[in-house]
Amino acid sequence: MPQSTPMPSSSPAVDGVAATGVDNDPALTSRRNRGLSLGARLALLLAALLIVSAASAAIYSAVSVRRAEGRSADQSMINVHQATRLLIDQAQDEVATYRANALFTRKQQLKDLTMAEVAAMDNLRAAVGRGEMSDATAKAIASQMLFDFRYGNDNYFFAFTPEMTSIEEPNPQFRGNVLDYRDPTGKYIFRAFQNVALGKGQGYVGYVANRAGENVPSAKTSFIYYYRPWQWVIGTGVYIDDITAEADARLAAVKRSLGTSLAAVKFNTSGFFFVLDQHGALVLAPANRSMVPFTSSAAGRRLASVIAARAPKADGPITQFSAEARMDGTALKRWRFDVSTVKSSHWVLVSAVPQSEIDRTANRITLFQVLIDALVLLVGLFVGLLSSRRIVRPVETITQAATALEEDRFDPTVLDAAANRRDELGALARAFRRMGSEVVDRQRRLREQVKDLTVVVDRKKVERDVGEITESDYFQELAKRAEDLRKRP
Repeated sequence: MPQSTPMPSSSPAVDGVAATGVDNDPALTSRRNRGLSLGARLALLLAALLIVSAASAAIYSAVSVRRAEGRSADQSMINVHQATRLLIDQAQDEVATYRANALFTRKQQLKDLTMAEVAAMDNLRAAVGRGEMSDATAKAIASQMLFDFRYGNDNYFFAFTPEMTSIEEPNPQFRGNVLDYRDPTGKYIFRAFQNVALGKGQGYVGYVANRAGENVPSAKTSFIYYYRPWQWVIGTGVYIDDITAEADARLAAVKRSLGTSLAAVKFNTSGFFFVLDQHGALVLAPANRSMVPFTSSAAGRRLASVIAARAPKADGPITQFSAEARMDGTALKRWRFDVSTVKSSHWVLVSAVPQSEIDRTANRITLFQVLIDALVLLVGLFVGLLSSRRIVRPVETITQAATALEEDRFDPTVLDAAANRRDELGALARAFRRMGSEVVDRQRRLREQVKDLTVVVDRKKVERDVGEITESDYFQELAKRAEDLRKRP
């Protein structure tokens, strides 16, 4: 009889379903254990998003703050330059007004005196007309009258023919024909007299001349009048260098006043304001600051020339640049210069501020902004971690329940808290709890069926084994012997 193959006491396939339910590959399990948890991944993702967001906000804030600080500094410089320009224009207008008024008064005096002489000459000519004197006598009297008249600081009158030959000239230097005479600057002053006399008939001519006993030329102006009845070019002149000296004195006073005003102008901590001329020479400096270290050094003079060269050509615009300098006589450092022009006086307005002080203000505000962003980041991380924990905890519970189900120790009540949620995780927990319960029930029923099947299988095996024994020759021979023994008396 063929040998029957005994069945195992338990089915591998059934035990595999009941015991594992998933792949038990050790390498896969090791890699899975080494991986990050979902909570850690969510936390890292949230941290990365917040860090990127905070870094972007901090960079944008820093750039915005620097731009705003730069615009504010630029506007401050514009305001100071405009205010200083107004002060300078006002002061120079006052000096120019004084100069113009004084010169006008001086010229008007020359004209009034000359017209008085013209009136006297008209009276002499009228006497000639009445027959009281001859024309030659009238001209001789007029000539002597012009020679004798003195006013001011020994100022006198003169008379020339249209060809610039002297008729009456108290100064021996100008007797005879002086048409080609030139003043110390090279100007043909008598030709200018001629042009005025034969042109408009009267007017002013400015030139320079040496005072009596002096070799230094001084500014002078003359009023010229053409007396047509006799064809005389008469006139008189006065020195006006005293007006210039007074104007210069007033300008010096203005500079001192402006120096005091500039001392009150504050830029950050070490910034200050000064004025150069168009060639880079120092014109004005704050009264409380010495510019000697700057103006006395070759590097300072070169920088002053560069500043003057970069000055705008018109009023209003401001040129800005940075350069290394020892503006305060200390260590070499970078300064920011804002340069504008006062076109009326050809002055260059310069504001100087250490670049480090401008950057310090912006850096301080930027640091404050970064600290705020960092605080927001920490608060966001804290809130985010709490939120992620609230999301991850149910997932971890479901994961643990799945592991318990895999290891045949599933307890549905573990999922009760997660199943009470009203969101998708709650729906997942309820579905998994129901599925797990069904799996546990199915496994229990399967084990009972396997147990019953094992009993049936074992009984059949016994019957087969017994049949094989009883049908064997050995058993038949024993049975026969037993039968023979029972038949013996």
